[in-house]
Amino acid sequence: MKYQIPRQRKAFPRKAFTLIELLVVIAIIGVLVALLVPAVQKIRDAANRTSCANNLKQIGLGLYSFHDAKKYFPGNHRPAALIAARERWFTKILPFIEQANMYKVYDQTQNWDSATNLPVTSTPLQLAQCPSTPNPTRLDFDEANGFSNLIVAVTDYAGVYGLHPTFLSANGITQPNPAGVLTKVDGQHISVSDITDGTSNTIFLVESAGRPYVYQNGVIINQNVFADQILGGGWARPASDIWIIGFADKAGTIPGGSYVINASNGLDAQATYPLVVPTGAPLGTDGSGQIYSFHSGGANVLFADGSVHFVDQEIAVGTLAALITRAGGETVTPGSF
Repeated sequence: MKYQIPRQRKAFPRKAFTLIELLVVIAIIGVLVALLVPAVQKIRDAANRTSCANNLKQIGLGLYSFHDAKKYFPGNHRPAALIAARERWFTKILPFIEQANMYKVYDQTQNWDSATNLPVTSTPLQLAQCPSTPNPTRLDFDEANGFSNLIVAVTDYAGVYGLHPTFLSANGITQPNPAGVLTKVDGQHISVSDITDGTSNTIFLVESAGRPYVYQNGVIINQNVFADQILGGGWARPASDIWIIGFADKAGTIPGGSYVINASNGLDAQATYPLVVPTGAPLGTDGSGQIYSFHSGGANVLFADGSVHFVDQEIAVGTLAALITRAGGETVTPGSF
């Protein structure tokens, strides 16, 4: 048999990335991810802002349903004696926001923090919270019994009593009738007819998010809420409603000024109750929250006509002041907010 030399197989180059090609691909993927993440975040933020606005719309419907039944808007019950029953307007609209079962077991003859009412008031309500706000399971204090217990579920929305004297003096505004829609006078009833500036030109509720933790320009100043905190934040607490004070600086550290939206979510109580700042017009047992959101560039606001607007944080201070008062007689230019 004749011996045959085996044929050599033809060599083919292996198909694979070179190191340079691999690095280029990784770089391209990194660039795409860098472009995609902000886009996804922007979409998420827009969705949260819309959801927050829908919360306010539903609360507005509850307020108007109460008004239709009672012929006035719900107010806070805040008797002078802290031991007496205190009740926030939000509790009164529970039957009108599909929470009738909670309202049925709420005892209006007792305070919101009583053993009878805490099973209700410690229950988180999705409608009362903005989805952009961190830590949705946080709780609020009952400062009347000291800064030792967090007991009540929170809200990111606040009614506005009006323009605080510190705000007026700091901004050189003279307004003989600085009251907002939510009355500070216990037992006083405000109806649509009392909003003589026009319901479409008058703010009812604002975002005051993140309470009782203190935030300044989107940053929490202390994770230890027992040391630094905002007075108010519980959805059942009358102290969760606010006066407009503003800040003299964008950092939100000096009370009284033209920086009203998103500088800080309120004045730091530093475990002091009643609150003695700002000087000249103490807040006392009132809430120390301010207009604040975790949305970029502004905050959602519910107007007295039931509409919700996103108000720019750079709004002219005079325009905002005019929108807060219910019967101040100011003229608001269309499209100015």
